[in-house]
Amino acid sequence: MGGRGPHRTPEPASSAPPILRNLLGAALQRHRVDAGLTQPQVAALGGISSAPKLCRIEKGASNVRFDERDITRLLDLYGVPDGEDRESVISRVHQILAIGNPRLPGSKGVAAAFNELRYVEAVASKIVSFEGNNIPGLLQTTAYMNAVFAVPYLGRGTGDHGGLLEQRREVRTQRQQILEGSSAPEFTAIIDETALRRPIGGRAVMLEQLRRIYGRCERGGNVHVRVFPTEAWAECPPLTTAMTLLKLADPEGPPEMLYVEAMNVSATWVEDPVSLDEHKASLEGVFKHSLTKADTMRFLQERIDELSGPH
Repeated sequence: MGGRGPHRTPEPASSAPPILRNLLGAALQRHRVDAGLTQPQVAALGGISSAPKLCRIEKGASNVRFDERDITRLLDLYGVPDGEDRESVISRVHQILAIGNPRLPGSKGVAAAFNELRYVEAVASKIVSFEGNNIPGLLQTTAYMNAVFAVPYLGRGTGDHGGLLEQRREVRTQRQQILEGSSAPEFTAIIDETALRRPIGGRAVMLEQLRRIYGRCERGGNVHVRVFPTEAWAECPPLTTAMTLLKLADPEGPPEMLYVEAMNVSATWVEDPVSLDEHKASLEGVFKHSLTKADTMRFLQERIDELSGPH
């Protein structure tokens, strides 16, 4: 007591799964860019020992040493306040540096996993998503997302729930912006037929939502939409009702990541190689059994006509 113990040399990130290094690097890069700083500027301001070291950390490289103090100093410099974003970053540091007794995210694990998805989406070059329950979040209209978000909180519209719903809407709207601009990823949305038939929010809400999807499909560009017909379940039942494969152009770290979730229950990254291959095969099968672009547009137009007709 009263003296300083031996300084522990920061562990290298080499033993950590590549996905953890990439998630940490993507998060730090996002916060640095949001702070309006370049890597050399961060080094000049004393946030890190050198710009090349920060570059390696942001790229998820395995040949770089750091500890929690290094990352905390960066977060302080970037002005990241206490809260979910900061907690998610520190949790990743704990996982990467842990030896024998990893410190995993606690009660906010699901929220952290979704928060990580936002970071990976922002750096992905290609995203392929299957949704069996709802329209993919990246394509939802404001009215549709309001209807989806309201369901788990029916009868509980007091206290902090109103603020939580507003926060969820804001996050989803921000996520949708990644599909715009010259650096937007290629996004393929495979939507189960039943999700397009469910009257989420009522006729008017679904009509607006279907028109948006049709417009995206018609416009082409970096967004592609395919309908997975109900009869295809007989030959190719999806492994889960929601899975997203993200491909990254960064040569360091894993070339792809896979995120799965169950609505309002759990969300996680698939890291086990066998499980990863199984989910990828399932996603490929779902796409193979989906309608073509032309047939998808015909299906959407028929649904739009149905909802536009007499009640």
